[in-house]
Amino acid sequence: GSWGRPETCPPGQRLVSFRLRVEAPRGLWDDTAANAVAAICSGGSVLEGRGGPQGSWGNWSLPCPPGAGVCGLRTRLEPPQRGGDDTGLNDLDLYCCS
Repeated sequence: GSWGRPETCPPGQRLVSFRLRVEAPRGLWDDTAANAVAAICSGGSVLEGRGGPQGSWGNWSLPCPPGAGVCGLRTRLEPPQRGGDDTGLNDLDLYCCS
């Protein structure tokens, strides 16, 4: 794939919540899994990546507590399937700190 343009919160704000657009498994067809991410900044701005159109948006994550913001992340990746259908990114956790 290719990188999209960066999306950033306004100065002095932090990311506080996110959601993923995920395509459900398609059986024999090509699965794509996570295709886009959206995030909310502490001031309420919504950032949305330019990912693929496949899938449905999930629920927003619980927001970081007041005064805190995202300071770390963890990804869930599917390992190479050796001839099977590879999906790549399957899930995302963001961690809050103040």
